[in-house]
Amino acid sequence: MATGNRVSENYVTLSPVVKTPIGDTFSVPLSHQGRPCGFFESQFFRCMEAYGAKLGRKYCDLEHRDYQECLTGDKQKKRADAIACQRRKLYMEGKIDAPFVENHPEPGQHKPDYFQWNRSN
Repeated sequence: MATGNRVSENYVTLSPVVKTPIGDTFSVPLSHQGRPCGFFESQFFRCMEAYGAKLGRKYCDLEHRDYQECLTGDKQKKRADAIACQRRKLYMEGKIDAPFVENHPEPGQHKPDYFQWNRSN
């Protein structure tokens, strides 16, 4: 039965069943704070805190989708595949000389600096 909820009813990581100091200790290393997806995680949990667990499933859907996209990178992979497919197509039609640019970094060689605007030194 459709209830209009966007985030799954079984999303259980919103709050622990039993709150203990040990749980607080282990929650920090398991979060994404200080990593590239930390901003999206904090926005999602801030929204969930504002609306609560029940209404947050409905109203925090955009934040949840942004956070999941940051974690998985699905849209970015699809976009790169579409660009590569279009370049191959143009190469086959003879509109460009090479399917890919020379001196292009190999996959995994380019590491973006996510924290270039957040330097402390």
